[in-house]
Amino acid sequence: MFKKIRNSVAILVSVIAFASCNSPKEKALDAIKKMEAADSIFSPKSIEDLKTAYLDFATKYPDDELSAEFLFKSAQRCNAIAQHEQAIKIFQSVIDKYPKSKRCEEALFLQGYIYENSLNNLQKAKEVYADFMQKYPNSELAEDAKLAIQNLGKTPEEILESFKNKKDSVN
Repeated sequence: MFKKIRNSVAILVSVIAFASCNSPKEKALDAIKKMEAADSIFSPKSIEDLKTAYLDFATKYPDDELSAEFLFKSAQRCNAIAQHEQAIKIFQSVIDKYPKSKRCEEALFLQGYIYENSLNNLQKAKEVYADFMQKYPNSELAEDAKLAIQNLGKTPEEILESFKNKKDSVN
């Protein structure tokens, strides 16, 4: 009987030890998953914590296939909490460090969007949008970039009026 209990305890200790031996990388991913699940709260604190977790992961594991995605998500969260300059820098990191990532295209476009709509730097927005159109002429966002350049600095009313005038001239 004592031998059975000792064997059961040994097995239990082994299972617990094995379960707690997650690598730091696995622990970081688990923490990110938990924060993402709670991210619907949209509190500035939870956004900041998740942004930091994404950045930490990408810094510690730059060769991991998730790092480009996590940098991109971190930049989105920076933008959400009005850290626009940091968002632009992180989007640039995606472009520079992961040039083959599917997120590069969107990262470049969003830099232009932030310059235009959050920082009101229309000249820089125009430069970024033009760079985007040169690099990604067949992108789904190319027409958006073109329209953004055409409408930089215009009020919503002016934009609507220009569309109305184009429509009237076609008819």
